[in-house]
Amino acid sequence: MSKNLLLGTILGGAATYVVWKCLSDKQKNDIKKNVNSYVNEVADASTDYALNALDIIDEKLAEHDASEKLDDLSSRFSKTADKVKSKANHVVDHFTNDDFDKETAEIRQQLAKSADPDIIIDATSQTDAAAKPDTQDSKDASAEESKTDKD
Repeated sequence: MSKNLLLGTILGGAATYVVWKCLSDKQKNDIKKNVNSYVNEVADASTDYALNALDIIDEKLAEHDASEKLDDLSSRFSKTADKVKSKANHVVDHFTNDDFDKETAEIRQQLAKSADPDIIIDATSQTDAAAKPDTQDSKDASAEESKTDKD
């Protein structure tokens, strides 16, 4: 069979050459134009097909990348949500389970030992006389203000 194919190719090529030589220049130019137009159409079709295939591949890759990014973003969000829940639980436990009266009493004792006598640490232990402002000083100040207003 390969001998027949080779023989057919040689005879077909020889016949084409003989016919080509018998054609006029106008007929040769018409055939060249037709062949060139078919070649251009095939090239355009194959280029369009290749570009469409590349567009499809790009879309699939973009979908794959987007799904990976979405999965990554989802995992980060869940990790952050877990951290926030943990911190919130810690704060709630701190305010509900800690004994603030005991801690406050300990802090007051430490400050009382090291504080100056002029600094009042616990305002609840002040006497009523010390807590009230001096009424005589406020009367003198208001009298001076009224006197300056008249001038």
